[in-house]
Amino acid sequence: MSQKPDFEYLDHVADIRFVARGMTLENVFENAAIATLSVIADISTIQPQTNFEINLETVSLENLMVDFLSELLFLFDAEETVLGDISVKEVGEKTENGEEMWFISAAVSGEPIDAACQNFKTEVKAVTYNGIRVDETPEGFEAEVVLDL
Repeated sequence: MSQKPDFEYLDHVADIRFVARGMTLENVFENAAIATLSVIADISTIQPQTNFEINLETVSLENLMVDFLSELLFLFDAEETVLGDISVKEVGEKTENGEEMWFISAAVSGEPIDAACQNFKTEVKAVTYNGIRVDETPEGFEAEVVLDL
C-alpha cells in the first residue's frame, strides 16, 4: 500500500456498506480490501509473517471485486490468518477463448490469529452482490460494497 487508504463507511440497516476510491483499479481494489479487513480487526498492528498470492479471473469487474474480497475472508477462515498488508499488482481485462475476462493479481500478508494480541471487532460472513458497483469517475475509480455481518 503506497498511499493513504481512501474509503468511507456508509449507513446501512443491518450490514456494513462502504465506498472505496482510487486513482487506478489497483488502488480501488486495495482500498476495498482495507475497508473489508478493517471491519474485522485493527489491521494497523498486523505484522507480515505469512504471504499469499491471489490470482483470480471472472466475467465482470463487479464479480471480480466480490471474488477478491471473498478470497480475503476465505484466507482469514481457512488459513487462520489476519491479513493486514495488501498489494494489488494488476487488475485488467483480457480475452480468453473468445470471451472478455477480468483478472486480478495481488499479494497479501498477515499473521496467525491470536485473540490475545489482535484487536478483533466483528465477524464478516460474506461479501454480497447487493448494490455492488465498480465505476470509473473523473477522479479515477470508485467501488461500492456491502458486507454481510
